[in-house]
Amino acid sequence: MKSISQEAEEQLDALLRQHADRPPREAILQLFLLALEREEVVSIGYRDSLIAARLRRMPIDPEVSNLIRRALIWAWQDEEMHALFSRGAILKLGTTRLRCQALARQAAGVLGGWSASALQHTRWSHAPLSRSLAWFITSAGVLTGRLPREVREHLQFRPFRDFCRFNAELEAASKLSWQRIVERTAHCAEFTKNEVNDFRRVVEDEERHRRVFLLLADSLDSSDRLAPDVTADRLSSQIAAIGDFYLPRKYRSRQFLDNPVGGGGHTACIAGNSLSEKIAVFRDALKQSLFAEHLTARARHLGKPLAEMRITIKTAFMLGYNHRDPSPVIDPALLHELAKFIHELGCPRLTVLEAPSIYDRFYNHRTVPNVAQYCGIPSPLFEIADASADRLTHHYSRGMASYSVARAWKESDFRISFGKLRSHPTENILLTIANLEGLAGRLDDYIFFERQASRATSLMMLLDEFPPHFALLDAFQNTPDGMVGMMGCRRPKNPLRIYAGADALAVDLLAASHVGLRDPGESGLLQAAHHWFGGWPEEVKKVGLDVPIANWRGPYSNELWALMSFFALPMYVFGSGRGLRFVPEMDLAAFPPAQPEPWFLRFRRRNIRALLGLRLPKIKS
Repeated sequence: MKSISQEAEEQLDALLRQHADRPPREAILQLFLLALEREEVVSIGYRDSLIAARLRRMPIDPEVSNLIRRALIWAWQDEEMHALFSRGAILKLGTTRLRCQALARQAAGVLGGWSASALQHTRWSHAPLSRSLAWFITSAGVLTGRLPREVREHLQFRPFRDFCRFNAELEAASKLSWQRIVERTAHCAEFTKNEVNDFRRVVEDEERHRRVFLLLADSLDSSDRLAPDVTADRLSSQIAAIGDFYLPRKYRSRQFLDNPVGGGGHTACIAGNSLSEKIAVFRDALKQSLFAEHLTARARHLGKPLAEMRITIKTAFMLGYNHRDPSPVIDPALLHELAKFIHELGCPRLTVLEAPSIYDRFYNHRTVPNVAQYCGIPSPLFEIADASADRLTHHYSRGMASYSVARAWKESDFRISFGKLRSHPTENILLTIANLEGLAGRLDDYIFFERQASRATSLMMLLDEFPPHFALLDAFQNTPDGMVGMMGCRRPKNPLRIYAGADALAVDLLAASHVGLRDPGESGLLQAAHHWFGGWPEEVKKVGLDVPIANWRGPYSNELWALMSFFALPMYVFGSGRGLRFVPEMDLAAFPPAQPEPWFLRFRRRNIRALLGLRLPKIKS
């Protein structure tokens, strides 16, 4: 019987022969369609919830189980990126008919991946309905010629090592597909050099996945136990030889001072009793979280005196839209106090950095300097920089479809994420990690349907290579709660809290627990950080208050909001006119419309605001 990779090679050769007399573009698109379906199959088949459940049933040590799980989590993350990248390439080049084909192939991949995983990881006695449906789907695939019989033979519950060997074959087949794509696009004017390099990266990814699966297969026996002479230490060193990022954080080689994300350490939540204590509480948070010590240690690590340290603060004010609602904007008094504190430590080279929001597509005077002035941000203690105005091309070592970084962030010696606690319908909550969005490209480039990477991927790529060295979260005054708090809030809260710590992920986890997230994975960005950085922080020393914020609602606090939040992303992607209809009640004197607003657009905007509860606070008499 032919191997899966041999069958795949024959299929590719037949496809290319079929399109030999047609324009090269058509063969490329057919290759992408094939790649998309295959990537979707494995991205569903490698999903963490499935693998984790299978590993829990295996008679192996928890440490070994975690090593295997982490290795496959990264393979899963890769495959999800590949699938999205493939679909984006098709949508970028294809006609409406071809786009429909892409969606059909993606759906087929999801269905095939689910069916294969149901058959490979569940027994009849545990899931008879799922296995029956999966058997019916795969049988239909064989009859229609969509599922090779070579593959069908592997779709049954077998030892985990057999599952790994099967997927090593699938990875080899996928590698062949992407090699053909590289060959065909290398000299195609419709693809940029960066995109072709990403295609080559996929080839390298598939080869690493193949090696990981073969290693795991060789490390297990037929009863799902470790093979003789295999230990956790030996397995970790073998995985490290393939890629450090396939390992849990504690096995990785990077130092805390280079990348604190996921490293834990002192994490503070300092609270006050009244609004008048704001500055005192903020300074106490900086001290309790050892800000000065971390800055000094970083300077020593770089071999620089404090006076020469370039410090950059990424903060949040570009969603500011009206003086009557300051809730989406960082508190200028706290930002100025941070700058003052840093100057007192002997560091005068300070930049405050922000990135444009989608509002500048629809309103004038929405540049970073203009909005900063409107929100009261400028100070003689720092410069204000626009992340989009000075970008550097950068080749990231992980991820794809992101090719730049703000110069001020990349070249900084000590980076600070100073975010604002805000609710969000799809993320649940925006914290210090989410605050960095926009530094590697405009956020709207990673939201809409034709995107080639997700917002989480672009953000994790930035965090991986240019992480913040310290994180601060403003949750003291005018904190926006509700379904769309990141846009504004009619009745903001005053939690009277400041969160701080060197590890942005640890800071975010503490704040997330205080707004009711029982599982941090409910936030897609936090879950992505958990996957990218090898797990949740383990050695966290909490300082100060550790109790929930009273009366926090969030986007899922009632049935209607929960339902609307569930559909928020597809509504925004497909029904917002690329954000045109979803805007708050802008101060038109400061930010006049870029184009005349037809009455029907104004009518729709008003109705959407009413539906979302996005109304300006009443003016107090």
